[in-house]
Amino acid sequence: MFDIGFLELMVVGILGLLVLGPERLPVAARTVGLFIGKIRRTMGNIQDDLERQVRTDELKEKLKDPYATFLDEEESATKKDDVLKSALAKNADKEGSAENPPSADKK
Repeated sequence: MFDIGFLELMVVGILGLLVLGPERLPVAARTVGLFIGKIRRTMGNIQDDLERQVRTDELKEKLKDPYATFLDEEESATKKDDVLKSALAKNADKEGSAENPPSADKK
């Protein structure tokens, strides 16, 4: 998210040490870390809720027209069958050519 390198972190740490002092710096760092963790968890929960809502809406749309779902599955099954048939045909062609190699010793 943020492109912060080691040098920038070191500068922030030194400034924090100078401003807050060695007694309050660990407490402040711990507080900032906890705050960032809470923000990340909250954003993750919001993202999960949004994704769950989108999936729910998609399922509701599919349930409104069950024939469309059935047709989609039937079309995808037909496509899979076509792909399998073509793969089997190619495989059979390869095996046929391997069983009957052209002979170089024709007399």
